[in-house]
Amino acid sequence: MSDLRELLHRSEQLGFLYKESKPLSVMYELAEALKSRDGKGAVIFEKPVLPSREISSIRVAGGLMNNRSLIAGLLNAKRGEEITTRILEALRSRDRMTKELSCGLLPLDEVPPEEIDVRTLPILKHYRGEGGRYVTSGIFIVHDREEDLFSLSYHRMMLLGPRKFVIRAVEGRFLYKKVLEADRSGKDLPITVSIGSELGVMLSAATPAEDMDRLDLAGRIQRKSVEIARLDEDLVIPVRSEIVFVGRIKSGVRAREGPFYEILGKDIVRDQPVFVIDRIFVREDPIYYAILPAGCEHELLMGMPVEAKIMEEVSRYCKVRGVAMTSGGARWVEAAISIQKEFEGQAVLAALAAINAHRSLKRVIVVDSDIDVHDYESVMRAVNQRAHVPDDYIFIRNARGSSLDRSNLRYLNVGERRLLISLPQSKLIIDATIKGPSDLFKPPN
Repeated sequence: MSDLRELLHRSEQLGFLYKESKPLSVMYELAEALKSRDGKGAVIFEKPVLPSREISSIRVAGGLMNNRSLIAGLLNAKRGEEITTRILEALRSRDRMTKELSCGLLPLDEVPPEEIDVRTLPILKHYRGEGGRYVTSGIFIVHDREEDLFSLSYHRMMLLGPRKFVIRAVEGRFLYKKVLEADRSGKDLPITVSIGSELGVMLSAATPAEDMDRLDLAGRIQRKSVEIARLDEDLVIPVRSEIVFVGRIKSGVRAREGPFYEILGKDIVRDQPVFVIDRIFVREDPIYYAILPAGCEHELLMGMPVEAKIMEEVSRYCKVRGVAMTSGGARWVEAAISIQKEFEGQAVLAALAAINAHRSLKRVIVVDSDIDVHDYESVMRAVNQRAHVPDDYIFIRNARGSSLDRSNLRYLNVGERRLLISLPQSKLIIDATIKGPSDLFKPPN
């Protein structure tokens, strides 16, 4: 099971697929329906209604990654916790897991140039206050010539015109660096964008791993080679995608992008790079895939791959029993880690290692091995039962955190003026492990 259609079929077998046959508009209504099913599994919409009020011939799907049990089922893993192990094994391996097809065997049809108009795709506008209609599942495939690697990464795309989007390229990330290189060279950056991708590609694109080929990583995660077709040295197409854009990020060109609703609130408007489409490839009867912003799928895709990275780093200092990016931290700024503690102070070492692995962390909670880190209520009980204030609360001040965390913003009244200031970010470690007689903390049996 790997491509979108197979994944939807498997979701139905597992009892995690809901089909909606009622016509729903891409302007808010589809997003509202996705929100009503958030965390409950996949949804497929048979009759998306375009802004022109026509019913699109392209169905919309979403929600495949909004439930850990469903993801485990799609990976043929026994439990949700094994997702972390699968990703970690794939990161440690260096097996080649791509299979190149000739373009003559490409199971995708190319849209004639005169018919290209992405405004006719069922691209959603999710919330009032958004800057426009957004592609949220677009996976950018970029060739690093120097290392001869292909990078995969998610970037939201705000629709500007029939062939044009403005994209969000986060500062410091791989794509951002390539955009700056293109700006300096004066040459456009060639890109392909996959929408409705296979399982490994979806997970690989969310996994921090800039030192390896992400297409190979995708194959290792799904334990099945990713089939690709090469258009030229820099452009490849994952042939089991539903829709693929082929185009360029324009050198030196910027447009206003946003607002957009992120996992921790509303993101601001910025000048961002512009992506222009030259070619579009589609499967027969294509399915458009949508990720609900600030929903469970958005959070899990961001957080699950980070769990593997944290586990690998923390395992150098202690025996790790589990890692969870918590729902309370939108699965991005808070981690819960269970360890088999061998000496006092080890919990703090584990937390520091986690921060080194994922620097967006704002709070790290370390618990004993008897606590299920995927049960947030159990984690919070451990905090209240086993962490003494203030001795077991360790603050790290003036440490940069996530750009999505706006809790450090404050209004300051200066005379008759009201100024918005940004305080230095900090981090908190909570050692919620037992330090006294263990029998006093055991639940009744």
